Amino acid sequence: MRERHLTVRRQAAASGASIWAVLADFGNLADVWNGLRASQSVGNKTQGLGARRQVRLSPVGSMIETITEWEEGRVLATKNEQSTLVPFKQANSRLVLQPDGEGTAMAFDYRYVPRGGPLGRLTGPLIDRMLTATFESMLAAVEKAARQGS
Repeated sequence: MRERHLTVRRQAAASGASIWAVLADFGNLADVWNGLRASQSVGNKTQGLGARRQVRLSPVGSMIETITEWEEGRVLATKNEQSTLVPFKQANSRLVLQPDGEGTAMAFDYRYVPRGGPLGRLTGPLIDRMLTATFESMLAAVEKAARQGS
């Protein structure tokens, strides 16, 4: 099955430093975004390369995400481990922050391989739309938290 690729962008009215502070609190994404039922760090490492978190997805399922790229204040990339209730064979994300006037440009790339053979190919466009809306919501929540100083 072919890899699918989504990119979601947001112009945030918040500084890169304040957005990064929210993102760097890696294990606690569910504290600022209601798109997750829960999130928590796994292990002792909570930031930087190799840090891991478990996310409990809405409405069901969970998965482990591991940081694969960490460029302080600019790039955070993750690899998602397979999970039985998540319809992906594999998935990777990469969020890049860039100064943009008085705010920050956020670009979130998500690459995934759906499960399900031919059925996965048919449902791919529907999953893409759902994921795009989900990631737009996540970026908006991160911006809101950054603006509030969370």
